[in-house]
Amino acid sequence: MKILILGGGFGGVYCAKRLQQIKKSYMDVELISDNNYFIFQPLLPEVASGTISASDAVTPIRQMLPNVKFRNAEIQYIDLKNKNIKILQGFRRRQHKIDYDHLVIALGQECNLEIIPGLKHHSLTMRNLHDAYNVRNHILQCLELADVTQDAKLKKRLLNMVVVGGGFSGVETVGELKEMTDRLLPFYKNINEEELKFFIVEYSKNLLPELGNDIGDYTQKVFKKRKIKIYLKTALKEVSKYNAILSNGKTIETNTLISTIGSVATKIVKKSSLPLKYGRIITDEFLQVKGFSNVWALGDAAIVPNSSNVKDEYSPPTAQFAVRQAKNLAKNIVLKSKSRNLRKFKYTSKGSLASLGFKVGVGKVFFFTIKGLLGWIIWRAFYLTFIPSFSTKIRVLFNWILEFFVPRKAVLTESLNKKSVSYEVYKKGDIVFEEGMIADGFYIVQTGEFENIFRKTKNGKIFKKTYKVGSHFGSRVILEGGRRTGTITAKKNSIVLKIERDSFKVLAENFPVLNNYFNNYLPKTFKNLSLKELNENF
Repeated sequence: MKILILGGGFGGVYCAKRLQQIKKSYMDVELISDNNYFIFQPLLPEVASGTISASDAVTPIRQMLPNVKFRNAEIQYIDLKNKNIKILQGFRRRQHKIDYDHLVIALGQECNLEIIPGLKHHSLTMRNLHDAYNVRNHILQCLELADVTQDAKLKKRLLNMVVVGGGFSGVETVGELKEMTDRLLPFYKNINEEELKFFIVEYSKNLLPELGNDIGDYTQKVFKKRKIKIYLKTALKEVSKYNAILSNGKTIETNTLISTIGSVATKIVKKSSLPLKYGRIITDEFLQVKGFSNVWALGDAAIVPNSSNVKDEYSPPTAQFAVRQAKNLAKNIVLKSKSRNLRKFKYTSKGSLASLGFKVGVGKVFFFTIKGLLGWIIWRAFYLTFIPSFSTKIRVLFNWILEFFVPRKAVLTESLNKKSVSYEVYKKGDIVFEEGMIADGFYIVQTGEFENIFRKTKNGKIFKKTYKVGSHFGSRVILEGGRRTGTITAKKNSIVLKIERDSFKVLAENFPVLNNYFNNYLPKTFKNLSLKELNENF
């Protein structure tokens, strides 16, 4: 009997672990994930803040599941009719087909950055190890530049940090990052404590709404004491390259926006014919997918009825429930193979906990509300028990102890290079670049309109040029050298596609069609402009 498990998160790994423990000879269990490690997601804010190292927050799946076949591959398609899946694997990304008798879907969900204009172009997320790295490196880059820049407006944007979402992930992220930056500030001599500002934006009336008003009020007091600005009953309305625009009419000038809101079904699940509700796979109380006797789902990917509730309620998408679902599901597959009655999923939460940074925690354990240092200690002890590998437990515990005695490292683990291709959103009046700047990229207008003003002309006259949808700018300086000779401003709310300078130069010089185009375009466009070269002046 081939049991195929898709996903290496809590649901998938713990289901495979339980099947490994059952050890039935007729079972062939295989787990497929695009990462070869299990990430303990509640620790991601601590990875981002440098409390623990990234390698200590992950456990190799092969070590966790020595008796389960593991395949590191990209899942491409689920064929429910023919009972197989298609995957891409290897350096050449060749497609392979894998048949199954039972399919377990534990693929979680993806960030939905389409819900707010500009969010997908100008936000960071906190879903995986790569995200935690990105957040940490980005904030350190902001501190490095803020410490040396003479531009007051730029410095303000660099030191305004915005976190959207006041649930567990948002609260823990802002708390950990605030503690990290406060501890690093003594090493940045040109940044005052008052200049570094953190904001948290939450749509509901309180932070941590899942834990009730009492804990929400306490969390607010802690954050206000730490000078974290809180916006409640407020939604993020729009994001641009330089601003976060809120529903209360306020605008925060920032280069840093971390989104912890919005989830959607993965592309693989969307493409399948699986029944969905609220973007999650519909299952019965036995974790079987509706309409399929051999397809199962759990964790964030599924909407699972919880039979322990008097009301017809669904299980919350938390690690605690995913682990219990995984054990129940594994047992039901065995029972199904023996044609015996399946077990309903029943589980009552033992409580929920959150860290606010600065050795302060909050939460509810059974009927007890805990706050402060005790809450923080219980939070760490509780999650330490959830870490699946003993060696990982030891490493994490060692990092936590070490935190009391040594400062955190402000080390950038990636260069300052940006993405080769990206979209950027500009509001009316925003400046893309100014005279004298080094070329950073080639821009293609997707929506809106821009104006280029050339002041350094030989005859002293100011020249203006307008760029509308389909137009482009930024090629001359990249291909011919020198510095920017004009200032480009958004005349309307606009979006551009930006190609990083080196990538564009390689493409333009080696793709004959582009090479011929720019060989004609540049002389024709700039010949009569008579621009002064700015190298000698800047």
